[in-house]
Amino acid sequence: MENIKMISGIDSLYYFCESNENYDELFLDILDQIEEKKGVFEKKYIEYENSDINISINNISLNYRGKAEGFYWFIDVNEFFKIGFKDKLKNRELNDIRVQLQGVGIYTIGIRSLIDFIDKKLLLNFTTGYKPITRADLNTFVQYDFSFLTKDMFSTRKRKYNTISEIGNHKKTQTIYVGKKPFLLRIYNKKEELKKSNKKDLMDEYFANHNFDLEDEIFNIEFELHRTHLKQFNIDTVKDLLINARKLFRLCMDDIRVIDTSSISKSDLEHNRYKADTLPMWKYIKFSYDLKDFLETTLPLERIKRKISIYDDFKFQKEIIAVIRRAYINNLTIDDTLLFSLHGEARQSLTKTTTSKEIKKRYIDIDYELVNKEKEHYRLLEDGTVIKPVNVIAVHKLDNYELLKYIDTLMLNKDRSEHEFNLWSIAYREAVKRKLIPIIGSEEAEEKDE
Repeated sequence: MENIKMISGIDSLYYFCESNENYDELFLDILDQIEEKKGVFEKKYIEYENSDINISINNISLNYRGKAEGFYWFIDVNEFFKIGFKDKLKNRELNDIRVQLQGVGIYTIGIRSLIDFIDKKLLLNFTTGYKPITRADLNTFVQYDFSFLTKDMFSTRKRKYNTISEIGNHKKTQTIYVGKKPFLLRIYNKKEELKKSNKKDLMDEYFANHNFDLEDEIFNIEFELHRTHLKQFNIDTVKDLLINARKLFRLCMDDIRVIDTSSISKSDLEHNRYKADTLPMWKYIKFSYDLKDFLETTLPLERIKRKISIYDDFKFQKEIIAVIRRAYINNLTIDDTLLFSLHGEARQSLTKTTTSKEIKKRYIDIDYELVNKEKEHYRLLEDGTVIKPVNVIAVHKLDNYELLKYIDTLMLNKDRSEHEFNLWSIAYREAVKRKLIPIIGSEEAEEKDE
């Protein structure tokens, strides 16, 4: 089993932030900003959605998502995290600030970077530092086919974990749920899930950078743990969780076991399943879970710089010229009729709602030249934030020239590793999808390599 590939991690993290004496000022400012933005639309009789409203806290832009459970919810421009704020005089049993870290942020800039950014940049003056945890999903991605699992192969220590449901067909199991909140195990085919997800490109690159074979099965083993369950292990805060996550995951693997059904009789399988041996693969995953590499994925805060971005006539004209230039460079047909038509569509969009799919993420690649003439690559986000990206190339965001150049670079290495081959596969499929290169068979590919 030494060749089984795994990536240990924390797939979701929800927690509260305890507010301090400055919080009233923040909350009233948030309400004022929301009403001010609504007023701009209403004054011009323009239809708007929650997502059209944005606010700024410590010069960091957040998009409004609406009100739920007494909280006013927002999401950052990169969709790395959601954050909610409530009136401190209402529902006093709950803390006033609620945070939900998103998978996009966790798998790009790292869980510790996200927490530090929220603490030290966004909420710098408004919290005490106490962060009680409400939910954590401890998980491991495994390059292994678990579709053979059935309900009969699970043994649990407590009756309340005995709720088991499975999704799939008579040949393969796609998803199995064991237990229920506040302690729930999910085992599911990650590749099947990603077919319907907008995170597919991101996760494909994440797996490729961990040397996973994208052609083989990838399953996710995930324990959803809520506060009432975590408190049984004296885990109260985010810090407690990060310190004890490895030990906690192993305890979860003992509480719900996958068993070797051949190790007991049919009678025991029906009545005394706990007597069965643990499946060797389950033991291997249990003892291999380790967050060291996962927690080391961080983006130093000193490299995250903010500046106020003002949208004016000059910036508008500059953006329009840049877009038209890009169209001409890529041999697109541009004329006055098309531009007039697009102008009309833009005007019409002010009086009709839009869907979330029409909202695109934006950033600009910039380079800083160091003293030794080397260059550091950064990204300028919509809100003016400058960040240093992790070393993952998002091929779907490269233009045609950059994509073909990237493929050529990977092809030059005759002794490329499995990791480099996976990166080439992703880039090649993207080029085929854009019809930049023809589809070739494996034999032709080998001939071209020669």
